[in-house]
Amino acid sequence: MHAVAATVVVAVSSVDGPTRTRSSARRERCSFVDVILALGALTVGLVVLVKAADAFVVAAESIAVHRRWSPAVIGAVVVGFGTSLPELVTSAVAAFGGEAELAIGNAAGSNVANLLLVLGVAAMVAPVRGTGRGPGRDVAVASAGGVLLVALALTGRLGPVAGSVLLAALGVAVWWQVRAGRSMPAVGGLQASDLEVGASTTRALLGLVGVVVGAQLLVWGASGIATGLGVPTIVIGSVLVAIGTSLPELATAIASARRGQTELLLGNLIGSNAFNAMGVVGVAALVAAARGDAMTVDVASLAVVVAAAVITTVVGVWLWRLPAVGRVAGALLVAVYLVAVPALVLAS
Repeated sequence: MHAVAATVVVAVSSVDGPTRTRSSARRERCSFVDVILALGALTVGLVVLVKAADAFVVAAESIAVHRRWSPAVIGAVVVGFGTSLPELVTSAVAAFGGEAELAIGNAAGSNVANLLLVLGVAAMVAPVRGTGRGPGRDVAVASAGGVLLVALALTGRLGPVAGSVLLAALGVAVWWQVRAGRSMPAVGGLQASDLEVGASTTRALLGLVGVVVGAQLLVWGASGIATGLGVPTIVIGSVLVAIGTSLPELATAIASARRGQTELLLGNLIGSNAFNAMGVVGVAALVAAARGDAMTVDVASLAVVVAAAVITTVVGVWLWRLPAVGRVAGALLVAVYLVAVPALVLAS
C-alpha cells in the first residue's frame, strides 16, 4: 500500500515538475520580450523627443519674429507652458483617481529638476548667458507663483478656492507677459523663417505633440525596463516619472542651447516653473474638488514646495544678475540635483 502511494507521489511529482519548469520558462520569455519592447519604446521616444523639440524651437523662433514678441515671452508662454503638459496631464489624472496630493510633489519636483538638472545639462552643452529685462520679468512671475503656492499650502489644504486663486494668478501673469512682450523689440540673433504665421503655429503644435508623445514613450519604456529587471516600484514612481515629465523641458533646453537661443531657453524653464506652481497645482485642486476631495498638504509636501520656491528664486536671480552659467557651473547644478534627489524622495 505504501509502495503504491509512493509510486503515485513520484508520478505526480514527475508530471508537476516539468509543468512548473515550462511555466517558469514562459514567464522568463515574457519578461524578456517585455524588456525588449520597453527598450524599443525608450529608443523611439528619445528620437521623437529630440527631433520634435528641435522643430518646436524653430517654429517658436519664427512666431517670435512674425508676431514681434520677444523670444523670452515665446519661451515663457508658448514653450515653457507647452512643455509642462506632461506635468499637467499626470497631475490631473492623479487628482481624478483620488490621489491629488501627488500633484504637489509632481509640480514642485519638476520645478527643482528644471532649474538644477535641466539648466545644468543645457549649460554643459553651451554656456547660458543672462539677458537682462526679459528674464527678470520671468523670474518675478515664477517666484511670485512659488511664494503664492507656499502661502496657500501653509493652510494645510488646497481646495477649490486655492485652485481658483492659483489659476487666476496664472491668467494675470500670462496677460502681463504677452502685453510686455509686444512692447519689446525683437531680439537680434533670431532669423526669420520662410514659414508664414499659420504654418509656424501648426509646426509648433505638431512639435509640441511630438515632444509630449516622445516623453511619454520614454517614460513608459524606462518603467517597463525597470519593472522587467525587478527595480522597486518606489524608485520608478519617485525618480523615473518625476524626471520623465521634465524631459520636454530638457529636450527644448538642449535644442535652444545648441542654437544659441538663451532667452528662449530661460523663458522655457522659468515659464514652466510658473505654470507648474500655479497652473498644474491649480487644475489638480479643482479636479480634486470636483470629486468632493481637497488636497491635504502634509509637512513633507510643504517642505518640497518651499524648496522649489527657494530654488526658483535663488537660481532665477542668479540668471538675471550674473553674466553667464558656464559648463563648470552647469556641472555643479547637476551635482546639487543628484544630491537633492534622495532628500526629496525621503521627504516625500
